[in-house]
Amino acid sequence: MSKARLIIVEIALFLFSAATIGRLFYWQVLNYQDFAATAKAQVESTVLIGAKRGKIFSSDGSILVSNQKAYLMYALLPEILKIKDKDETYNQLINDISDQLVPILVRQKVADNAKTTQPEIDLYRDETKSKMIFQLGRTGVVWVPLAKKITEQTKLEVEKLKIKGIGFEEDTKRFYPEGNLAANLLGFVGEDRNSNDKGYSGLEGFYDSKLRGHAGNLIQEVDASGRPILADTPEGLGALDGLDLHTTIDRTVQFVVDSKLSWGVQKYGARAGAAIIINPKTGALLASSSFPSFDLLDPASSKTESYKNYSISEVFEPGSVYKAVTFSAALDSGSIKIDTICPCAGPIKVSGYEVQTFNNKYYPNSTITQILQRSDNVGAAFAAQKMGTDIFLKYIQDFAFGVPTAIDLQGEESGIIKGRSDWHEIELVNAAFGQGLSVTAMQMVSAFAAIGNDGVLMKPFVVKKIVGDDEEVEFKSKQVKRVIKSSTATIMKELLFAAVEGGEAKKLIPHGYRVAGKTGTAQVPIPGGYSTKTVASFVGFGPVEDPRFAMIIVLFQPSASIYAAETSEPLFFDIIKELYPYWGIPVHE
Repeated sequence: MSKARLIIVEIALFLFSAATIGRLFYWQVLNYQDFAATAKAQVESTVLIGAKRGKIFSSDGSILVSNQKAYLMYALLPEILKIKDKDETYNQLINDISDQLVPILVRQKVADNAKTTQPEIDLYRDETKSKMIFQLGRTGVVWVPLAKKITEQTKLEVEKLKIKGIGFEEDTKRFYPEGNLAANLLGFVGEDRNSNDKGYSGLEGFYDSKLRGHAGNLIQEVDASGRPILADTPEGLGALDGLDLHTTIDRTVQFVVDSKLSWGVQKYGARAGAAIIINPKTGALLASSSFPSFDLLDPASSKTESYKNYSISEVFEPGSVYKAVTFSAALDSGSIKIDTICPCAGPIKVSGYEVQTFNNKYYPNSTITQILQRSDNVGAAFAAQKMGTDIFLKYIQDFAFGVPTAIDLQGEESGIIKGRSDWHEIELVNAAFGQGLSVTAMQMVSAFAAIGNDGVLMKPFVVKKIVGDDEEVEFKSKQVKRVIKSSTATIMKELLFAAVEGGEAKKLIPHGYRVAGKTGTAQVPIPGGYSTKTVASFVGFGPVEDPRFAMIIVLFQPSASIYAAETSEPLFFDIIKELYPYWGIPVHE
């Protein structure tokens, strides 16, 4: 071989070696992590281990929300492919599999909710089949989920079909020992955009991060088909279960309020209703009900508006119940005294508007007691004018109207109170009898509770304790502020007691039930004025001497009667007749 040819061969060998070494350097050093990850993915499978969601308890330790065993049904696509007959297409195969599985899932749907209508069943069947065919038809994946939260019975039915490639992972689903009790208060569990469990509305939504815990993962070797290989020590991080909520809810009181409100909304033909009972001394929520409601086991079957908690998420003009705030402010500020007399001889004109009583009847030289008993708008306007805007607005803000109460429930609204620059004399007198501003039921009952609590406003709350394996957090009652003097609160208690005893519905009040309260019938505002429809409410607390409870009943747009004295007030006392014996409150003879 000539020297020149030898040099050429040596150069070629050198270049080949350099290229080989460079390629190995690229694979083994520069791109090591990518190739290692690919290799690892071929022999390992990571399975999410769902955390058990925390339970929710009533005040006596009874379970309101728990978990029961459920399953995730999945398919191993390589295994499904193996059962395909040579004469059928893959599309035919997965259509046949879905035809076998979907009827079983439909049966579970009907078993979960006996009220499911045939059109709803047909829609569910079609949607479920469509999703299943899509999942089975996916490419580039080994494992696909087919159905979540299926029961033990459904799992057994599917297993009897002996379809190769169909498997199950253990899961949990929400269970409600008390049925649909307090549904709008509790909220529900649905899915987020990644198909993971997520709490919505109420306690489930507000405390979702505490209740859901943290999912774990299990890393396990798999074969070429993606099937797990038994191993003595699978690696991974275990799931951390969610924390439990211990609430202030009295399930007996909640049951009475739920059943009575549902009955009352239907009896009085209302669009919706809300009822709240709190402890005036602590702010602890004893019961909260909202209607319409929804099925906790199958929330997706209900209309979206059914999820709304009307106790905290609906704002309304309060009407005459607000006179309790007006006279509390006027007396506390010294603008009027208990023996002040209102001329009240007829309508008053303000900024070109005429302010009248609801029935256009007038009672000259009325006392404050008589103004409240007759729910006299002119008398309330008189008190507001004596105060002036700045003083009245200060008390409205002290009672915490216009801001959320910060109760631990998802979905609370703040109500609407105009800024000072938008208050003129007409806004002042209208606000005196609950027009031109909006509140929530929770704000209104909290204001009455403050009067019953000797003038001290408490922060309402639902959860008294959060408990986990290694932690426990307890929540104490919290004073917001003193809104009126104790002496003013004492006067207001007697005035509101007289308003009930001498009011329009005095014949409906059970003998001996010493309750302080006020009715409110407010027209529903519409663009340019007010509708003939109303919001009827009654707020009260009792017993007057030492209040154990404060309660509000709100009926939105009742059709049987527009007046609170004929709707909300009778419903209030229907509930009281059930609860006084339960609480052991003595009835005065």
